[in-house]
Amino acid sequence: MKILRRQTGLSLVELMITMVIFVMVIAAASNLFTGLLTQFKQQSKIAETAIEGIVGLQMLRADIEQAGYGLPYDIGTADYDEAQNVGTTQQDETAFNDAGATDTPPRAVLTGAVAAGGNGLPNTYVSDVLVLKATNIAMNDTVRKWAAVSNTGAANTLTTWTNVATGAPLASENLAAADRVTVVIPLQGANQRILINSGGNFFTQFTNPLAAAFSPTANSYETYIVYGVSSGADPRMPFNRADYYVGRPATMPTHCAPQTGILYKSAVTNSTGAGGGDYVLYPLLDCVAAMKIVLARDTNADGITDSFTTAGAWPVLSGAGATPAADVRSQLKEVRVYVVTHEGQRDATFIFPTANLTVTDPDAGTLLTYTLPDRNYRWRTYTMVLKPYNLR
Repeated sequence: MKILRRQTGLSLVELMITMVIFVMVIAAASNLFTGLLTQFKQQSKIAETAIEGIVGLQMLRADIEQAGYGLPYDIGTADYDEAQNVGTTQQDETAFNDAGATDTPPRAVLTGAVAAGGNGLPNTYVSDVLVLKATNIAMNDTVRKWAAVSNTGAANTLTTWTNVATGAPLASENLAAADRVTVVIPLQGANQRILINSGGNFFTQFTNPLAAAFSPTANSYETYIVYGVSSGADPRMPFNRADYYVGRPATMPTHCAPQTGILYKSAVTNSTGAGGGDYVLYPLLDCVAAMKIVLARDTNADGITDSFTTAGAWPVLSGAGATPAADVRSQLKEVRVYVVTHEGQRDATFIFPTANLTVTDPDAGTLLTYTLPDRNYRWRTYTMVLKPYNLR
């Protein structure tokens, strides 16, 4: 007996139903994957912004706290140059120079405002410039080294840093032969922190023993402080300088909102050779809309902060009423920094609650009302209240 086996396939209707179900499942999975990917990308950018903020603003924090380190109070006959007008950070970098016909001592902290439309940003944009001066504010290892040369009668002794365990010299801490140094007398009579000048130079190339003209005289029992200021090149000024500002380069990161720029540390090249007085730019934080500065001061030496000045109002940069370095040292107690930026990238599912972001200092009042160019970004303001520890 022959058994017939029945062989049948899917009908057209069944096939279409199966395909529709399959497409629906794929679409649902795709939407879920796209949502997860978008969320992951958004959170990654937020984390990246947070890391940039920590790292970049920590450099600003350290430089403000070090402002004034190694600066002389009395420069004697020193003749030096600072920045050239290269149009990098603001309309005229020389506005913050202390060197001039009378060569006054350098001021540790100066501020100013970028004119509307400056630095490649929109005409409605107004930000501040913060200028800091110290021997250790440049971006090289030499400026972080120092030593003391002390007279012990007939001879002088120069500080040498050694490994505590082995007694071996620490090359990373000790000044080297190619380093250029300045030497300051901490106290001589009623005068403090006097810069040594010899043969028309305010610096010398480091040697051990140090050049006689930059060392205490025999039987003086004095101690001089030696600061590294540059490596391998004769310096143009007896300190280093960094300008902090917000600028917009020709090409911005694609995740940044319109009308934002980059917070830069702009270090003056401390050299008498080619390029001296120009700037080297170090980008610290992307997508920055503004930086505002407030200086808190004690104007009557009673130990109480009583004046809160916005950028450009004090210290007075130049002219007959220019603020002397001694007033900056004695009056300045805090530097308050406000940085307007956003976290992550544009998020179409998010709307910032207000159309404007207002930056307010509790003592100086409203500093900036920023009209947001796009409310689909998570805008925020970093606030830092910092004390310069090396002004006196």
